[in-house]
Amino acid sequence: MGRKKGYYIHFDARKTIGVSKKIDMQMKALDSRYDIREIQVVSTPRNIIQRIAGLFPWASIARDYKGAWQQIEEPDFVYVRRANADHNYMLFLRQIKERYPKCKIVVEIFTYPYDKDDFGKWNAWPFYIKELIYRRGYKKFIDCFVTYSKDSEIFGVPTIRTTNGVDTQQIKITGGDYLLGQITMVGVAYMQRQHGYERIIRGLKDYYSKENVAPKVYLYLVGDGPEKKYYQGLVQRYDLCEYVKFYPTTIGEKLDEIYEHSDIALASFGFYKAGVYYSNSSLKVYECLAKGLPFVTGCPIAGIAKECPFKLSFPNNKSVVDITQIVSWFESLKENTDNHKMELAGKIRMFAEKNFSMEVVMHPIISYIDGNS
Repeated sequence: MGRKKGYYIHFDARKTIGVSKKIDMQMKALDSRYDIREIQVVSTPRNIIQRIAGLFPWASIARDYKGAWQQIEEPDFVYVRRANADHNYMLFLRQIKERYPKCKIVVEIFTYPYDKDDFGKWNAWPFYIKELIYRRGYKKFIDCFVTYSKDSEIFGVPTIRTTNGVDTQQIKITGGDYLLGQITMVGVAYMQRQHGYERIIRGLKDYYSKENVAPKVYLYLVGDGPEKKYYQGLVQRYDLCEYVKFYPTTIGEKLDEIYEHSDIALASFGFYKAGVYYSNSSLKVYECLAKGLPFVTGCPIAGIAKECPFKLSFPNNKSVVDITQIVSWFESLKENTDNHKMELAGKIRMFAEKNFSMEVVMHPIISYIDGNS
């Protein structure tokens, strides 16, 4: 009997570097076991009249579903990155189930709950109305959701609970020595409201308001995005330009160099703004763990236990982050390392390989496809 055939279906998801990288890793894990092919359902051009008409509940986002259908042939399963529900999206899922009733339809919900995150802006309400109308049909066509939340059921559909994962073998571990008398924190992101780095910047303001502080604490913020100017304005206002450095979106070896000169990674500190109190899609955090960097977060993160020694958590609210607390925690982590990064980085890397390698996190999904759950 030959290998099962499947399709990885997404909707213009390769527009961002992080998501594109995740798709590649998931495809690699699935390809090791199945005949898997990628289908990108692309958006099609619309004129202004079509855009206005598209706001009504019965209208759909213009996508080339016909082109997608031409690529599908006798699938055993399809793995779909969730898109906002509308008429044509649900029709597409329904037709797959009707034409291939034995095909397992697995849909990944990469953030849940997602209502405030996806539809929080006032101009998103037409799409939210569609979502509320059409997602009631999920349980008719979808066999299971993949979620990074703790939910055993979403919209009446059973879930596979897992976490984000990384290809640890493709991630370079940090090395070298710690610099005496200084600590460098790094945040790498497409800077949006949920990153909440203003809490860190204000923490640095309070830290440097004291005389003769030691060690010196530096902050690297890497990436662009709508919040970047806001962060830059705060740094100037608080006279922190000596301690905070901004980089544009950076990838590859240049990004590795920045990590090489960093000691602590930063997760997100602003999820409370979207009413999210449990982060379930922090791919960047897992990459930093694979590099051997401990991290600080302002929100609990899926798959990482409260007692994880390589994590320091702050409340998921607008309170200022206490930099002195970060310094004390990090100094305790460095004990018995003889100031060599690899001593600590090696332990963190082993933790990442055991918990967040793509093989580990995809295992329950593969088990489901194989009929073992």
